[in-house]
Amino acid sequence: MLKVGVTTGLYYIARAEELATTLKKIGYGLTRGTDVIEISGDAPHEVTYTEGEEIRHLAEKQGVDLLFHGSLTIPMGIPERSDWRDAHDHIQKSIRSAVYSGCKYVLFHACLHFWLEMITYTTSKLEIVMCDHVGNFVSEIFYKNKRLREWFIRNMWDFERSYPSFIVDEKDLREAEGGAQTDREILSRKLEEKKSEEYFKDYIIPTPVGPRLGDIPKGKKEEIENRIRDEVRKEAGDLYAKLFKKYMGEAARKKMAQEKYDNRKWKIDTYGKLTDGYNIMAHYLFYTKDPIWVEMCKVYSDVLEKYKLDYSDDDWVDKAWKRAEETNDRRFKEFYYAAVAAKFLEGHMQEALKWLNDDFIKKELAGKPELIKIAKNLKITIEMPDARDPKYAGLYLLWHPKQIYAAIKTIRKNLNTDRIHMTMDWEHIAGHGIDPLLVISELKGMAPDFGSYILSVHSNAPNPLHAHYPIELGDMDVYRLLYFLKETGMGDSGHDVFLLFERGGGEDPFRQAVDALKLCVKFLEKGTHPDNLPPEFFGVRMTAGDYHRQEAIMRDHRFEPLKDLLETPEEEWGLLSSSATKKGKTKEFKKEEMR
Repeated sequence: MLKVGVTTGLYYIARAEELATTLKKIGYGLTRGTDVIEISGDAPHEVTYTEGEEIRHLAEKQGVDLLFHGSLTIPMGIPERSDWRDAHDHIQKSIRSAVYSGCKYVLFHACLHFWLEMITYTTSKLEIVMCDHVGNFVSEIFYKNKRLREWFIRNMWDFERSYPSFIVDEKDLREAEGGAQTDREILSRKLEEKKSEEYFKDYIIPTPVGPRLGDIPKGKKEEIENRIRDEVRKEAGDLYAKLFKKYMGEAARKKMAQEKYDNRKWKIDTYGKLTDGYNIMAHYLFYTKDPIWVEMCKVYSDVLEKYKLDYSDDDWVDKAWKRAEETNDRRFKEFYYAAVAAKFLEGHMQEALKWLNDDFIKKELAGKPELIKIAKNLKITIEMPDARDPKYAGLYLLWHPKQIYAAIKTIRKNLNTDRIHMTMDWEHIAGHGIDPLLVISELKGMAPDFGSYILSVHSNAPNPLHAHYPIELGDMDVYRLLYFLKETGMGDSGHDVFLLFERGGGEDPFRQAVDALKLCVKFLEKGTHPDNLPPEFFGVRMTAGDYHRQEAIMRDHRFEPLKDLLETPEEEWGLLSSSATKKGKTKEFKKEEMR
């Protein structure tokens, strides 16, 4: 069933008295004539247990469904352990607020940040601890996947950070240095002997007791010895570097494969880089053929066709990234960041559901059957983020409808759940620099079941300015977009779908938006194609011949705007002129209605 609703708006934006508390927000929303209200959370912990009791009582008495828009500052998709922790904390707090207030769902943006390569030091932590999609330090995915481990050991010297010295402890470091030094000395002696034979061969003379070095001019001998010494020193230095890398690689390989967690912990874990974290995760997804990666490859098949995806090539990701850098290929990077960010989203959803079903329901809500029932039925929906700065439009980690579709579809399969959904926002899509009406044409062929994953729609007309301007009666763009969702399964999955108007500003932030959406729902449920919408959709009521009556009135008064503007002498040329009178035509015209 399709239901029409409104959002309450945020206090920190409007600074309106009616939004000063959650209860006030709902009270104001009730005046809009809908039975669905999405609470716009100014803070993830906005609804307390005490206020939640009042909210649930009010909602029950008024017969409204409540929804909760969770924290707007969740750092989703960031490969940094403290950011992952803070994101999980905001998710938990938002879920609490949703359950306390008796909401049907809690909504989160898919990500908070733009591409990691664009984050400057002024907006990033100086020291980061790289983590995987479930918040564990990256050593855990190295332990799980040998192919990933070998790739990293092979390439760890090429990173900006000195990861080899971060991994092994002092004992392993000294052993690597000692082993390399010993091997260098042995090989240096052999190298010196070999070069001496080579350079002095012209001065060797045979004797009865065997060959010996003959007389050499003093200056020449010193010259040869110096040359040998210099060449041995240089080659031995290069040899030492190779030997040291070899011993360090062996030490790192041994440590990273340790079964006991404490034995595989890195010596230093605080000097990673965000971009390195994504690089590691991208290789992990590639080597394991992770379902998230595979699904994202499908929706970007036209891009990857140029890069000749090859799972047998351990260095394919590196080669593809290098080519994208050289050709400044924005679309490959769009795929790359989306694939990794989607995996982080999966990790957050996995841990959120685990916490919700275990610690929250079984411990925090123990003895509270009403809240337990709400928590068990709570859904989570993911919305594409808005581009809060136009210069980052289209450059967020996870934002495009096809990216969200690929992520949600796969997450539901991987986690074996039907509690994760999508929320569409036409203004957010337009704000990223693409036309939603063109996007749906692409999605029809790519994702014929797109609408089946939709739980709600922020239905404001697509506007890159993110104006939250009231929907007008007869808005064909809004109807076409909603019709696409209905055509691809929206509302056919056995749960309610909420079509919401997001409140803007001004004296009347809503105007006719609710009426316009109700008309959309009426004709969507009838299956009316956009080309066949009747006059009623545009605000013309069809009752008791109303259409023909209004047409007659319009014809009768069609010249009134010109009244008193024309100065044709009526006595000579008008309908009441002497010429008209002589010919008996005066009675055939109504003076005021037909002039």
